[in-house]
Amino acid sequence: MLRKSKSPYLRDVYLAYLIDGAGRTETDGFPIIEEWMVSTEPPKEIIQWDRRCDVTNPSETGMSFYCNDPAFQPILGNPKAYTEKLRKYGLIIGVDASPYDNMPLWVQKSQIGLNLGITYYYGSQGIKVIPNVRLGDNRTLSSLEAYPHHTLIAIGTNGFIKRTDNRYIFAEQVQKIVDTLEPTGICVYGPVPDEIFAYVRLKGIPIYQYDSYTMKENAKDRERRFSQGDKDERK
Repeated sequence: MLRKSKSPYLRDVYLAYLIDGAGRTETDGFPIIEEWMVSTEPPKEIIQWDRRCDVTNPSETGMSFYCNDPAFQPILGNPKAYTEKLRKYGLIIGVDASPYDNMPLWVQKSQIGLNLGITYYYGSQGIKVIPNVRLGDNRTLSSLEAYPHHTLIAIGTNGFIKRTDNRYIFAEQVQKIVDTLEPTGICVYGPVPDEIFAYVRLKGIPIYQYDSYTMKENAKDRERRFSQGDKDERK
């Protein structure tokens, strides 16, 4: 016969353990990323989670989540189970569950809250992080209260700036991020077009640019086509 537990079983469906001990923002109650959690140095390379097999030197790598959300869904559902797997990397870039601007506001804020909660948790476990600043529409600007000032931050641009109208919105948000957080540097995963980052350069803030996996593959394709064309000309 099974013994009945004296304490009730509690299922942590909200993953409340992620933000145990965290300060909260005044506007939305988001967990606040602490300055001591943030790496003071940018990584030598940034790799996205679904290409982690490409990592050659984990201690010099920043592991990011700049890939389709399903690729890191298991981490979103059970962050604790991945703590030791992520600890081997030099640092992690904050989680990047997508708060698209066409989502209802509550969904955007929920996604941002999940990003912040998991990033805070890994930081509290002694893993160095660089906060990934990811906004939805302009109604989510209050989430900037959750990020430390005068530290490194990360921004992913890959896939977000193909459309002209998106570039204008992105540029405006980058300016607001810079004015609010006054970062010591920005790690950018993807292209750094001047129409988006001119203000950052004007402010004298260092930009550390990392080619995305897509950019690397496109470069390989161009090189292969060039090599093939050169061979054809020699025939």
